[in-house]
Amino acid sequence: MKKINITINRILTTGANKLNRRQIINPHLEAEILLSKVLKKSREYIIAHPEHKLTKSQITSYKLLIKKRFKGLPVAYLTGHKEFYGLGFKVNKNVLIPRPETELMVEETLKLITHNSQPCPSGRRVVTLVDVGTGSGCIIITLAKLLNLKFLAIDISEKALIIARQNAKNNQVNKKIKFIKGNLLEPILKNKLINNSHPLIILANLPYLTPTQIKNSPSIKYEPKLALTAGKDGLKYYRRLFKQTNDLRNIKCKLRDINILCEIDPSQTAKIKQLIKRELPKASYQIKKDLSGLNRLVIIKILSLCQ
Repeated sequence: MKKINITINRILTTGANKLNRRQIINPHLEAEILLSKVLKKSREYIIAHPEHKLTKSQITSYKLLIKKRFKGLPVAYLTGHKEFYGLGFKVNKNVLIPRPETELMVEETLKLITHNSQPCPSGRRVVTLVDVGTGSGCIIITLAKLLNLKFLAIDISEKALIIARQNAKNNQVNKKIKFIKGNLLEPILKNKLINNSHPLIILANLPYLTPTQIKNSPSIKYEPKLALTAGKDGLKYYRRLFKQTNDLRNIKCKLRDINILCEIDPSQTAKIKQLIKRELPKASYQIKKDLSGLNRLVIIKILSLCQ
């Protein structure tokens, strides 16, 4: 296709200037990422070839992406891709975009597995790991790349599960994870999906924002509300999860220790503590801070009823 006299350097400058007017934090970086999408080239290629000339269709496509980003659409949705813990994930409007702060859940889970479980003769550690509200699958897929466990991923959205399964296949762990449609722990309560004698780790990056928080955060207005909002105090789904955890312990008496890792908004620290004391009175818990020094992760430990 015929190329016209507009170079990479020129169109990047134009794109970055427009994003800068929108007060985008890293306008030049985002301009490069979007151009990489259009040209199907790496950012390294773009940086190394500033005089490369673009075709008319490439220019049109790029201007459209810049226009959409200027209106507030997240870069990850425009490119269909987001990195998490060094791995690549497909994302679209049906799943929440993975956040860097959620990597803390992966790191703390790895610590729990290392410190609190022993490998059996086959090499698999005797733990069942359940990711509730899996979304894109970024958490459980990352852990499945690093560990040899039994993995279950649950989400109420079939559209989200389609993306999660694709991501598992793309990261070569689709045979290690069982994906299930359901509401929180209901599939486990209704079916024999776990070994009652194995320790259980529940990962829950559930919706935890209030309607007010969403209203005051225009940057997330394009992400699925189902994956964001959780009632007036943002703890609606954690209440349900804790009640289901109690049901699980009462039904499956032989179940060993349960650990629950919950991502929260820092403003919910006091309320989540109260909720744990009310719904899980025999549990112990600790709060972990993210890299910004904000309370981000709650780790709850519940000892077996049958010890």
